[in-house]
Amino acid sequence: MLNKSYKEVLILGLNNDQIPYILIIKKLGYKIFGVDKNENAPGKKYCDYFKKTSYTNVKKIIKFLKNKKFSSNGFFFTASSQISLLSLAKIAKKLNIKFVSPKIIDKCIDKSKMNKLFKKNKISTAKTKYILNKKITVDKNREYFLKSDYGKSPKYCYLIKNGKIPALPAKDDFYKKYFLLQEKINGDHFRINFLKSKFYIFKKLNDKVCHPVIKINKNFKIIKKKIIKFVKTNNLNNFLIKFDLIINENNWYIIDIGFDPPKRLENVMIYKNKDFYKAYVYNWLGIKNLFYNFNLNDSVDLIIKISKNGKTQILKRR
Repeated sequence: MLNKSYKEVLILGLNNDQIPYILIIKKLGYKIFGVDKNENAPGKKYCDYFKKTSYTNVKKIIKFLKNKKFSSNGFFFTASSQISLLSLAKIAKKLNIKFVSPKIIDKCIDKSKMNKLFKKNKISTAKTKYILNKKITVDKNREYFLKSDYGKSPKYCYLIKNGKIPALPAKDDFYKKYFLLQEKINGDHFRINFLKSKFYIFKKLNDKVCHPVIKINKNFKIIKKKIIKFVKTNNLNNFLIKFDLIINENNWYIIDIGFDPPKRLENVMIYKNKDFYKAYVYNWLGIKNLFYNFNLNDSVDLIIKISKNGKTQILKRR
């Protein structure tokens, strides 16, 4: 993504999930500037410089980088929540380092702005009511989803049945201003992972079970064109992006975008003895697109199942 002349990298998030990525970056010889709010974060030992703070504390991180003389040609990386990507974008802008616009990332991950961005790009999404310090009223005979503006399922995402409204949490990094009320859309649910013209698609059988597919339906060409145009128009070409898609007999809808690492694709690639973590790091650092030669054509017989403890199983379909 950036000039390769100087091998320094800022990494936001150093917990156990990030270790496979950090090890690859370390092996490549980068000097690591690590940030995590946990003083004893597992990835701390791989850092050349470490700052104990939240990755949303942009001011502290910028001061840390200036004090440690982080290169203006340095790199950025995160495999943490997508809010960390917004922090990276803000840091880059403040330090005048070439990176994605924070305004675009904020429009994508703040659901109240995301819906307007979809509308601007002529992409259908769920009808939405914005809840700002007012009583929530619903039809008891209908089902709804209630989502916070910066929430990411399952964080602050509630299914409402029989008119039972959950108590809303206190405001934090995942709930800043709004809750969004959306009537449930019935139809087939898909997760699309997209990077540089490549589509990796999973059909959801339920919230815990899915399987890879190659095509969706007769609208697939239109959907692909819309996604490609959306990514290009918003200068998001360098990111592996997740889109949540629902299709029914009336229309198709994109209801969410994600920038954190795609777990379904990760697990299938590992099952197929492909190095997902290396591919992810190489794409972020602009070294090489190792995803290009991977496809799901020989994986359509697989079932991806997420157990109650969060672990993923890959099974063969009978």
